[in-house]
Amino acid sequence: MLGLLVAAALALQDPGAAVPPTAPGASSAPPPEWQLLRRIAEARGFGAEFEAVPAHLAEMVRSYDEALGPARLTRVSRALAEPWSVPALGAELRDGLAAALNARAGAEPAALLEQTARWLDCASPPLPALDALWSEIQPADPAAAPVNEALLALLSAYAGACHAELSELTSGWSPEEAQRLRRDFPAWCEAFYRVHAPQGEITEEQAALIEQFKVLAGKLDRARLLAVAARVARLAEPAFLTGLQKRLARTPRSGVKLEGFSGDVVATAGETAAARVVLLGAGKTTVRGAAALIIDLGGDDLWERAAVADDAGLLVSVVLELNGNDRYAGTAPGPAYAAGGVALLADLRGKDEYQNGRLSQGAAALGVALLLDLAGDDAYAAQDFAQGYAFAGVAYLLDRAGDDVYQAWAYAQGAGNGNGCSALADGEGADRYVANGVWPDVYGDSGPGSFHGASQGYSFGFRDGQMLPGGLAALADFGDGQDYYESGNFSQGGAYFFGFGLMYDGGGDDENHGYRYSQGFGVHQAAGLRWDAGGNDSYFTQCAANCGAAWDEGVGWLLDDAGDDRYEVGGLALGGTANTAVAILVDGGGDDRYGGGGGADSQGGSGSFDYHNKQAIGALLDFGGGKDAYTRAGRGDGLLLTGDWHGIFADVKEKSAAALLAAKGLAQFLR
Repeated sequence: MLGLLVAAALALQDPGAAVPPTAPGASSAPPPEWQLLRRIAEARGFGAEFEAVPAHLAEMVRSYDEALGPARLTRVSRALAEPWSVPALGAELRDGLAAALNARAGAEPAALLEQTARWLDCASPPLPALDALWSEIQPADPAAAPVNEALLALLSAYAGACHAELSELTSGWSPEEAQRLRRDFPAWCEAFYRVHAPQGEITEEQAALIEQFKVLAGKLDRARLLAVAARVARLAEPAFLTGLQKRLARTPRSGVKLEGFSGDVVATAGETAAARVVLLGAGKTTVRGAAALIIDLGGDDLWERAAVADDAGLLVSVVLELNGNDRYAGTAPGPAYAAGGVALLADLRGKDEYQNGRLSQGAAALGVALLLDLAGDDAYAAQDFAQGYAFAGVAYLLDRAGDDVYQAWAYAQGAGNGNGCSALADGEGADRYVANGVWPDVYGDSGPGSFHGASQGYSFGFRDGQMLPGGLAALADFGDGQDYYESGNFSQGGAYFFGFGLMYDGGGDDENHGYRYSQGFGVHQAAGLRWDAGGNDSYFTQCAANCGAAWDEGVGWLLDDAGDDRYEVGGLALGGTANTAVAILVDGGGDDRYGGGGGADSQGGSGSFDYHNKQAIGALLDFGGGKDAYTRAGRGDGLLLTGDWHGIFADVKEKSAAALLAAKGLAQFLR
């Protein structure tokens, strides 16, 4: 049923085109769900008022043209100007992440980064010298592929060339700005954390630092950054990794001793840090040192530093861990952390343990960071700004298989500040995701046990001071295992100020725990989507603005394709909205319970419109004719209800909006 919605939207727009929302050709035809809502509004006598809401949102987007300029992402603007297009954008992000995990031999990060450039409206420059060098490393004829010392030498040259290309990123910056980028982002994180305490106070220096990094974001050549990052990511492509161990198996042992490396060190290449390649053997090794590329052939290793690019002398840092049950530990930034550079950690096999602090496990500040774990039941524990977090950069944590556990504090598991792209994507297994329990509830009144989460598919833009719009953030689990999700306020498929957040689950009987603003929400000119592809799911939240909710020119969707689902939520929820926003919940079938809310702004309802003096659209559409229960008085099976301020409720036996639109009894039902 929901596939029809997505297919209709995708067929009528080019998801790869960077078309400003005000330009000709940007408009996409609404899919069946929106057409149904429009027909209901017309039949019930408020068609003109209904159309005024998206018209207002489109005008709002245009009003920010000058203030935000090219910093605003085309796709986010479209999601706001055309609220019916949100599921299509969610499908585009979902499919791009899924493709990166679906390769037969492993992940395909280079293709994902090329797609990311399109998502971020970047036209990647050609880099012929890097491409020519790569063709020597990975020639079309396998018989001509270099091996052992010759391969290490070419890899050293390649790492150095990538470093040289990245050095152009800050060529127009002052020395103080370039130093600030790589030295001060941990301090920026601490200042931003302090702001989020109830009545939080920061020093003048901390306030200035927050603003300075917003300015730096506008100076980054992100197109070049992504183009170089895609070339670095070739090192983790299946075509290269397959057979890499065999190509290096006969490398002579050099007997070299390197600072920061203890254990089985086989050989090195390269004279400078930016071109240094280190080959580790199958024995146990402890790594504290830095290099442009480290290749480990096996062994159960301890990594206290792995893939950290936060120094002007080391703009590329790659670790290829080919085998072993490894432990990544330490509180310093990393593994897989980049500030103005590119960091890549690829762990191919083994049950691995990641236990790190702030800025780790796929984190970037105006850089690109990727953590790829391709097999094994893994455990990830971090503090905050981690596990797929980016500040105006790109950060991915991709785990292809296994029953995994992800634990963090906040701003994690697919989260971002500014106009970058960040995601945590998990391929299969029964997984557990928690980002909660440490950052205090910034409101101070969200209810017992409430904390700030800002995680699991959440993008935040800055609308105060120097404006910096949000970007794209996603948490996507593609398996059909029984998954558990928990995060604090502002989490699980949502965004703030020109951001877009997606949380997607591929199936299984899942348990979702959220708090204030969670599970498919858009607030203050932003859009979010919580999408579940099937299973008997439960959604539990506290306070308000949950499960398809929107506030102040936002757009929020929740799509649940099938299953006997249970919703126990707060107010302004379940297709609830206010202040000229759009919120839609679509449930594709099953015996469902909709609990909580109960007021005019929930279960297909719309509340006040004080902010903009225009009404809003709140809708709950339940298809499939199951035996459903509603706690809001008057809701029930087989009913069509409309209320004040454009609230729409429909519980129907047809399996989809398209089927209902084609039904012979549609006219009678709409009365």
